[in-house]
Amino acid sequence: MQKKERDFYIFKKKCLLILLYLYYINNVDYKNIVIRSFGFHFDPTCNFKAIVHSKKMHVHKYVVHIFNSIRGVNLEELDVMGNVNFIKVNDIKNIDPFTPESSLNVYFDETNFIAIGYIEGKFFTYQLIQDKKNYFKDEILYYLNNDPSNLNKNESAKNFLLFLLRFFTYKLNTDLVMGAGINLDYGAKDWKHLIEALNMEFYKNDVQSIAEIQHFVGNELFVNGKVFKTSGFDTYKSLNKELYLFDEAKSFNDLNSTLYKCVDYLEKHPYTNVITYNYDTNLEYLLKKRGIKYTSVYDENSFVNKEALTTIFHVHGLLPYDKYKESKYINSLIFNESEYFYLYNNPYSWNISKQMHDFTFNTCLFIGVSLTDPNMKRLLEASANPLKFNFIFMKKEEGFKESTYRSVTNYFFSYDLITIWIDKYEEIGLWLSLI
Repeated sequence: MQKKERDFYIFKKKCLLILLYLYYINNVDYKNIVIRSFGFHFDPTCNFKAIVHSKKMHVHKYVVHIFNSIRGVNLEELDVMGNVNFIKVNDIKNIDPFTPESSLNVYFDETNFIAIGYIEGKFFTYQLIQDKKNYFKDEILYYLNNDPSNLNKNESAKNFLLFLLRFFTYKLNTDLVMGAGINLDYGAKDWKHLIEALNMEFYKNDVQSIAEIQHFVGNELFVNGKVFKTSGFDTYKSLNKELYLFDEAKSFNDLNSTLYKCVDYLEKHPYTNVITYNYDTNLEYLLKKRGIKYTSVYDENSFVNKEALTTIFHVHGLLPYDKYKESKYINSLIFNESEYFYLYNNPYSWNISKQMHDFTFNTCLFIGVSLTDPNMKRLLEASANPLKFNFIFMKKEEGFKESTYRSVTNYFFSYDLITIWIDKYEEIGLWLSLI
C-alpha cells in the first residue's frame, strides 16, 4: 500500500470509529447495527453502508461517504436523508460548518471533529475540541476510549470500548490469539525471557560472550545462531524443560488465571478458534479436564474434527511434554532464524494463510502477545480490512507515563488494533466475561 493510500486508509478507519461512537452516545444498541460493503446502487463515492434497527423497529440506512478534502465537495447536493458525509479538514477551528436538513456531516482534522445533522431522524450535534498542546495528532482513539463523560451513555454497554468489543465479537467470528504472555501468571517465561534462559544454558552462563555476540547479530541470539545444531546442545530438550518444568506461581487449576478464563470464554462461545504462538499444551490440558472437545492443528497433516467445540492452531508448532525426541513434533516447530525466514517467505503455507484469513475477516483478541515481532506486524498490515478492528490486551507498567499509553494506543491503531489497557492480568478474564 502506497504512503498516501495508507494515510487515507487510517483516516477511513478513524471515521468508522467516530460513526460507531456517534451511535454509542445516541444509545443505539450494538446488536442493532450492521456494516455492509455492498448495495450502494453504483454510487462510486460511497465507502460503506450502515444499517440500524431502531428501538421502534424502524430500519435506518446510512450511506457513508468519506472525502479526503473539502475541496470539490458539494454538501448541498449530498444533503439527502441517510447520507453520512465525513470531510477531512486541516483545522476544525477554521471551518464554518454547513447545517444540513436531512444528512449527517462530520468534519474531522484527525484530532477534533464536529458532527452536525440527523441520526435516527433526530437532529444532533456533537463537538470534540481538544487542546492541541496536550494531544498529538491521531490520538482520537485514546480520547474516545478514556473520556469519563462517555460512561453509561448507552444501555447496551457502559463504555465505548466495551461497546466496540461487543459489537465486533457479536457480528463476526472471533479468535483468541495467544502468545507466551498468557502463561506469565503461572510463573512461565515470556518469549524474551525464554530466549534469555536458553542463551544462558547454551553459552554456559557466559554473560560477556552473550552480550558481545548480541552486539553484532541482535538481541535474540539463540534464534539467530545456527551453531547449536552441530554443537551437541539438545535444543528441544532444553525447550521442553523451559516450557514445562518451572516453579509454578499459580496452579493451572486456579480459577482466576488468564488461561483458565480463556477456557471459560471458549466454553461459553463454542466454535471459537484459537491461534497460538505457544509450543505448549497447557490450553489442551485445561480443555480436556473441562470435558470440552477440541482439535489441535500443528502441521499440514492435522485432522480437524468438525465436532470439536474449538480448534487450536499452533502456527509455530507443538511440543507436548517430554515429546522432544519425536520427529513429528520437532519438525513442526518454527523456532530458529532460518525456520522463521522460511515460514514468513511462504505466504501459501497453512500457518500464514490461517493467520491472514482470520486477521482479515474475524475479530481477533490478542492475549499475551507483545507485538514486537516485525513478522507479526507485517501480517497485520497485509490483513487490512477497512470495516473491522482487532483487539489487543496490554498490561500497564508501574511508573510509565500516561503519554506512553496514548502513543502505544495510536501505534497499534495503525495495525487495525484497538488496545485494551489493564492494570493486572486478572482483568483480562473480566473483559472476556462481558462479551
